[in-house]
Amino acid sequence: MKHNAPRHIGIMMIIAAAAAIGLAVASTRHAVQRETTGGAPVTLPAEETVMPEPSLPATDETAATEVSAETASPAAAGGLPFEPVLDVPAVPAAYRGTIVRQRTRHFPHRILALTFDDGPSPTVTPQILDTLREYNARATFFVLGQNVRKWPEIVRQAADEGHAIGHHSYSHPSKTNPEQAAKEMAQTTEAIIEATGRAPELFRPPYGITDGNLCRTAREQGFTVILWTISSADTTSIGPEIIASNVIYTPNPGDIVLMHDSGGNSKTAEALPRILKELSIAGFEFVTIPHLLGAWEEWKKQADT
Repeated sequence: MKHNAPRHIGIMMIIAAAAAIGLAVASTRHAVQRETTGGAPVTLPAEETVMPEPSLPATDETAATEVSAETASPAAAGGLPFEPVLDVPAVPAAYRGTIVRQRTRHFPHRILALTFDDGPSPTVTPQILDTLREYNARATFFVLGQNVRKWPEIVRQAADEGHAIGHHSYSHPSKTNPEQAAKEMAQTTEAIIEATGRAPELFRPPYGITDGNLCRTAREQGFTVILWTISSADTTSIGPEIIASNVIYTPNPGDIVLMHDSGGNSKTAEALPRILKELSIAGFEFVTIPHLLGAWEEWKKQADT
């Protein structure tokens, strides 16, 4: 792809637009629920994991109002260094600054969101992209900024093929001070913009830690924080058959699946064809996180009518 505008100016304009969107996050949401490792709970007022609805039990979670890419995407502010090839919608507006911890209960549509953390890897990620293409599946890649700098062409390929690119920090730290967190966020956002032409809207905190400075900073900037509802356990000492079984035998419609595509996760790439084959036969389709959130939203609106 060729650049259509000076890279530095385009990046700065998009980052500024993303920051402006972060400031607009509504403050009338549930208080953050503490999770995982130690530290004081975050006191931001912006979690929206569970929202009761009139026609369903009060434990159901929701998405939020639907918005178009032109009005919601940070990339829509203009100044892109080049024109990206995109097939991923913007995250619904009310999810910005929130944490998604659970699937929407009673959701009837057999769609799943496969997610891959810690990439890109020059060996594993291309294998995963090949398999996804074979099954016409879409996924979300939560990338590390330091790896995007090394292999931007892989991230660009994933985005061009319709996959969502999410933010997973720059160096995968477990703890940061506020200044380090801001630097991790800015460096990775810049790297993703340079690789894809689009600012990320999704963030997955390293180790799933939601009460640290990284997650706090991401939410303040308007990122939607995405955890998972199924883990493949592919970072443990198990083989591809067990990884596949962990995913195949547990999903419900609307689940978010955690996997990894770093250089040490070749067994995940080996497990993926079986996962996609058997779940496709079972009637599941595979979508990006923004598509899933939009589907939750649409179903909720229909259930309310």
